[in-house]
Amino acid sequence: MWRIVGQSIRDGKKTGGVLLRGERVPDAWDLSIFEANGHRELSARPVIHWEDCGDMGDHKDALGNDVPDLEVTPAELEERRLRCLNKAAKRATTQCRRIIKASSFDEMLTITYRENQTDRALCKKHFETWVRRMKNALPGFQYCASFEVQERGAMHIHVATHKLPKMAQYKGVKIEAWKLGTKVWRSIVGEDNGLVFVGGKSRWGKGRQRKLSSAKMAAYVSKYIMKDYSDAPMGSNRYSRSNDIDPPKPTHLRLTGCSLDELIRTAFERQDGHSIVSHRIGHWGDSYWLCTEPCANGLL
Repeated sequence: MWRIVGQSIRDGKKTGGVLLRGERVPDAWDLSIFEANGHRELSARPVIHWEDCGDMGDHKDALGNDVPDLEVTPAELEERRLRCLNKAAKRATTQCRRIIKASSFDEMLTITYRENQTDRALCKKHFETWVRRMKNALPGFQYCASFEVQERGAMHIHVATHKLPKMAQYKGVKIEAWKLGTKVWRSIVGEDNGLVFVGGKSRWGKGRQRKLSSAKMAAYVSKYIMKDYSDAPMGSNRYSRSNDIDPPKPTHLRLTGCSLDELIRTAFERQDGHSIVSHRIGHWGDSYWLCTEPCANGLL
């Protein structure tokens, strides 16, 4: 495999760059292991040895051959843009998922508009105001949220947070906490112009009857970041979260002398009382992913 590093685009042309040639190291794996509150994520990718094949200069292709013109086409620019968006969305998805697990969030909220409100920037402004007012009503309120465009075009928001208390203070009056989100939201977007569903919404638009586990909630909220990445403007935040949450960093290890089968058998060992949430082998059979979490009664 080949890779070019350090290449840039200037005045519509590719410039510079160093050509690297990569070869896979047999039975060697780079592991990334994230652990928080009993949750565990393990990903394994093959070790690649990269060899420096020299400076590309301004007029060579990926194999080092001379070429007369290196002007960047609109199709190449669009491909680069989508590739950058995809990478940014994947990073945001991972961070969002880990924040939810590290915070032990166990409540799901879905915030909607009744009107067909399609302005993303306005939605984020409304949501920021909603968060500030929720913090005033519920000291210590924390969250992690992603945004989504509905089929009709309206924005809505998926929020992971801690289980709401039974009662809350709102404008000097005690109310049931499950009503709080909607009252605060309507104070911002207008009376009867939206709802906050506690427990989230199912695919049929109804409230969920059973709660999601933290791991499945993390997957549910974070998947909308990937779903939304092509609609979100370049450089915009693809999720929102409390600033006082700092998930632990993953541990990185290198495992050698181990086939993919041996790697999977080793990874499948888990603590008593833990369940496998998901696992998969990469499309080309050269990577592996495993997610486990503590079992909890009554959670999906």
